[in-house]
Amino acid sequence: MDNPTLHLLARNIQEIRGKRGLTISGLAQRSGIAKSTLSLLERGQGNPTIETVWAVANALDVPFSHIIDGVETVQSFSEEGDENGEKVRFIERYGTNPQIEVYEMTIAKGHSRVSSAHPPGVFERVIALRGEMYVGNETDGALLRPGQSYAFAGDSEHTYSALKGQSTALVLIEYRGHNTQSDEHKLVRGYPQTAAEWEELRSFVDRAIMDVAHGVTGFYLELRGSNSDISVEESHLGLNHSSGFQWPLLIFTGKNDQGLWMAVLPQNYVNAFTLHMDHLSNAVPDVLLSAIRLAAIAEQMPGIVDSDATLLEPMTKSPTLVLATLAYEVALQYGYLFIPRQWLFLSQRNIDLMPGASDEDVSSRNNVDFYDTFELLHPAYARQITALAQDVIAFDPKGGKGLFIDVDSGPGAALFMLMELLPESHAIALEPDGAAFAGLLNNAKELAQLRCVQEEFLAFRKPDEPISVITSVGSSHHFNTAFMLQKAWQLLVENGILCIADELLPGFTDLESRNNALIRHHVAYVLSSMAKVDVLDMEGNDSTELHIYQHIREQLIHAFMLATNNQTGAAIKYCRDLFEYINQRIVSKHPSSAIGAFVRFYVLEIQAMIAGFDYEIERKTFPKKLVSLACGAGFELLNHRRIFATSGIDEWDGGTHVFAFRKRERPRFEWF
Repeated sequence: MDNPTLHLLARNIQEIRGKRGLTISGLAQRSGIAKSTLSLLERGQGNPTIETVWAVANALDVPFSHIIDGVETVQSFSEEGDENGEKVRFIERYGTNPQIEVYEMTIAKGHSRVSSAHPPGVFERVIALRGEMYVGNETDGALLRPGQSYAFAGDSEHTYSALKGQSTALVLIEYRGHNTQSDEHKLVRGYPQTAAEWEELRSFVDRAIMDVAHGVTGFYLELRGSNSDISVEESHLGLNHSSGFQWPLLIFTGKNDQGLWMAVLPQNYVNAFTLHMDHLSNAVPDVLLSAIRLAAIAEQMPGIVDSDATLLEPMTKSPTLVLATLAYEVALQYGYLFIPRQWLFLSQRNIDLMPGASDEDVSSRNNVDFYDTFELLHPAYARQITALAQDVIAFDPKGGKGLFIDVDSGPGAALFMLMELLPESHAIALEPDGAAFAGLLNNAKELAQLRCVQEEFLAFRKPDEPISVITSVGSSHHFNTAFMLQKAWQLLVENGILCIADELLPGFTDLESRNNALIRHHVAYVLSSMAKVDVLDMEGNDSTELHIYQHIREQLIHAFMLATNNQTGAAIKYCRDLFEYINQRIVSKHPSSAIGAFVRFYVLEIQAMIAGFDYEIERKTFPKKLVSLACGAGFELLNHRRIFATSGIDEWDGGTHVFAFRKRERPRFEWF
């Protein structure tokens, strides 16, 4: 390829990769192309084959024409070195669902190209123009003469071959988009015009709500052809009742270009804390007792615990971050938004964060500055720290009063909360990522009992002082989990404790079921938060940020329902398109209103989900697999709690989990 062509390809690939949120390493893993080759290609160098360019397009989940935009003809060499081995010329694109692209392909005599599979749902039709060409996928094919055509599924490996002489053909590639009207979970109705029609619809909705409450995966209703206010729909469907009872569900209503809609999704509850604490030792710090009490209230539905939520506002002003965050979470469940004082400070400050060391660092996929501020809005964020502190005091041989190592501390919010709950402890915070470490240093200026070290946990040398506890909050999946567990065993003293708090997926057995689990898991956190935010008074919020909030909500509801109905490919497309949408609109850390703060937390969760699809940074497993890995590394499980449920009703299903493991001494062989 000539230099102008290479530079156009480089520009297009860089731009699309950036929109997709992929690093070069991630693109290499998805495409099967060496990172060095991709680096050359993005610098406008090298001599890529057409197959390489196709592989990049497939990995980026875009049509081939997007990669060659502006390029008149793409060609590559045959095995014999003929520069006309293969030529592809883009002709036109038309249609929306499906979208069809037309190419002219010329193949030299004796040349064959084996094309990798396109994304699911892509079909091809080849029309021979000159010469003979063999085309088809790995299970079916045809030899075409001029004027003949053949269609086949392009989502498996397929071949184009010119056996007797140079041949030219038109290739029509059909990208079949997802048709939401075919969703099994979706009911589309015209807007009711009479009281009888409303009564019929309400009877249907009542039954659907009951079904979801008892285990059906979800329900979506769309009423087309109405300009009515959402409150009218809610009133007609009985959603504004005042019986005092509450559905254990996530119920959303909204309005789009089609009309009014309502979504009903399941919500699962946990019982990880107790309000009866007489059994706890007098050695438990008062701040931890207060945190346990708030955590127990936070996991209940509002109204179950007799409490005046307005009394929580002074607690959100507490200088103790963990208590302020817990109080905020409880108040939000009762319809009050009391932002912790510390969060207001974090959202307003500016910090120069040095860049990460490589595109494999956390900061290459997740915005560290956003994380430092808005992760506090994550459901059950402070609850997991409270449970972790309980386990340290209960199982640590030193009762939480010695030195512990915190793995991949990030900017440090979780670690600082833990040290508030364990005031007599001191810690070594390990964080290898440059941007995250800069935030950690800035946040830890006044903590004399904390030593910050920029180093990989797997490379960390055992300190002279004995280590009885290692903690990991949200980091066990950021690198090789099995190796992390083995390293922890090496560093701990005999009977030392490894305490892990992390988000874990529902069980999976293959990559498709893992991606499905990722969607259900991450989207559940966002929608759980949104269900509480929806009841707040939106007046005074920035209209642009409110529109983004509403768009995220609607798209994620569709993605969640598609995933629960095993339409994983369509759900992934919703999520990737949403990721591109928010990347173009959310560039500043500083929200202009409260709704903007929540939007930025949702950005973090969507970033993590997309990174999980690409298996970069986010390498989550499921709870029982983590326990199995820990046992293999020499640990025994002491305690396990699911702190927050994202999917499934079993305590081992998806959500936020906290584990306490004890180091077992490995048996020694004795020869006789």
